[in-house]
Amino acid sequence: MKNYRNYLKSIIIFLLSLIVYLFIITTLAYFNVISYKVVSVTSFIFITLLFMYNGFMMGKISDAKGYLSGLIIGGVNILLVVLLALILRCFPGIKSLIYFLVLMLSSTLGGMFGINFKRK
Repeated sequence: MKNYRNYLKSIIIFLLSLIVYLFIITTLAYFNVISYKVVSVTSFIFITLLFMYNGFMMGKISDAKGYLSGLIIGGVNILLVVLLALILRCFPGIKSLIYFLVLMLSSTLGGMFGINFKRK
């Protein structure tokens, strides 16, 4: 039960961070403070780091196999993003699949780093 609570906590942190980031970046783009290219690069970097952070936190909590914890939380987060995209009628293409693969890889690496930084 404790494991599910950790996953739920990580998912909520992911969603809240994503919503706050999207609100800030959308506001800045709306008022033409930043260009579209800056928004796309910043979004890629932020979301990749957010996935890595979630994987890191789950790896830090897990007992063994941090890569598996990172892979699971990355898969759940990608599933949420895909469901959100489908609700908004944005069907993923080949570029999106490569993007999701990079996000999954960053989450897995975060889980690997997290298991090594675990307190004993």
